[in-house]
Amino acid sequence: MTNRLIWKIKNNVISGLYYKNKNIINPWGFETADSSSFFSLEKDIGWRYRKLLEKYEFNDTSFRAHVITQMREGKWELFASDEIRENIVIRKVEGITLEDSYFMDFVLRYRFKKEFIEYAKIGEKIYYHNNTNVYYQYPVDKVFLRGKGFDINIRIEDSIVPDKMQPVMYVRDNNNEWVVHIRMVPKEWDKEVIKICTKWAGTRPLPQKISNILLKWKWLREQLWYRGERKPYKCRIFRRPINPCAFGMVKIDNGSKLMWKSKMEINERKRSFL
Repeated sequence: MTNRLIWKIKNNVISGLYYKNKNIINPWGFETADSSSFFSLEKDIGWRYRKLLEKYEFNDTSFRAHVITQMREGKWELFASDEIRENIVIRKVEGITLEDSYFMDFVLRYRFKKEFIEYAKIGEKIYYHNNTNVYYQYPVDKVFLRGKGFDINIRIEDSIVPDKMQPVMYVRDNNNEWVVHIRMVPKEWDKEVIKICTKWAGTRPLPQKISNILLKWKWLREQLWYRGERKPYKCRIFRRPINPCAFGMVKIDNGSKLMWKSKMEINERKRSFL
């Protein structure tokens, strides 16, 4: 099959995906966060967590990972698997909490190079790349990307979502790529946190008492609530030194499961001669 996909595995994730001999992606993976820690399956990405166990194995058609991670506000075990079949990639991640754990989200990540994608469609809306870095997020189970000569469909095949969380997907036009996340976010939260979301701070949270006091101010809460996702700061005064954003955090009980299974399919688009 001439359009068979070929992947490259590096740094514990799918780092390259070749369609007609061209790599159309940036590294994929899995990620999650609590109030203070950020974890990525991709090697050397993230902060303030510790891997207690990690095992990886892969070949030309399958990838497996088994990781136990201690976060600042939780501990969990992760099983990840990817399989490639001609023009399809099947991906699955399953997390099992090993103690009561806080989550900001639970994410299966896709990234595609801008140069290969004409537009993205989600929730029956079409978005072109304008480098807004806005999270165009909807409670849907599929995303469509129109490529240059091909179509990409990403779909949720199965899931285990805790009662306190809800499943969503988003597309984001950031710099020279399209980011697609299959994501669980809090539906009802156990605490609200203000984070300083900059590279130098590594999304450090304000002390909880200060967050509680500041978020009682309705106007400020509305300004900060998921600010970086819905309306990223353009003013350098806020974006670079502090970039404050507020998020909900949900506590998931020990022994709970969180799971995503997805399918990405790429098909050549047939030309019309009419």
